[in-house]
Amino acid sequence: MSKWACFGPVAAVALGACTYQATAPISPAFDVYSNYPDKLPGNYLLYVDSDAFKGVYKVQGFVCSAHSFPLDARGSFGVSVLKTFENLIEEVRMVDTPFDRSQLAQGGHEAQILVKAENLVVKLRVIPGFWSNTMEADVEMTASMSVDTVDGRVLGTTMAADEDEDADAGSACEGGAQAISGAASRAIKELVRGLGERLSNSPRLREL
Repeated sequence: MSKWACFGPVAAVALGACTYQATAPISPAFDVYSNYPDKLPGNYLLYVDSDAFKGVYKVQGFVCSAHSFPLDARGSFGVSVLKTFENLIEEVRMVDTPFDRSQLAQGGHEAQILVKAENLVVKLRVIPGFWSNTMEADVEMTASMSVDTVDGRVLGTTMAADEDEDADAGSACEGGAQAISGAASRAIKELVRGLGERLSNSPRLREL
């Protein structure tokens, strides 16, 4: 699939509306701060609902405003969560569907972690320069996390991350996708680091 696609009869001269696909690289955090030397003991299940981390965005302002910049961070966020938590928990397995309490008990699982993408805000603007323009992207991601055992909920929290990135606009505003990609990657890493810290440092989970 092409990184970008232009539409309209004047696309050949870069005057038509174009779609520039931004990527969201897998960005786990392996530098999570923990008050404890050991991983969380036990067997955990992990369910990630990342549906909210997808959208199509436009430039704020007139310059480059005809173009669209889609971002789909759903898959990379889920993998980033998993890889981060694998470094913090003795055993963790991702599941496609959340388990109920009876299933947790039958499987001998310590707890189930539910991570849900709540909101994705992407702001993109053009900064005019003397020789060339710069695209500046700001990506804000919010996610919630809860941890349930057979006896009920032991942890609930919400985390947000806000990161930005600049890139040369290029000849037809294609630099916007690069700026969004860089900001999204950093935001994912910051978000999963924060979730990991709250998970690893939870006294109630340490007592299970």
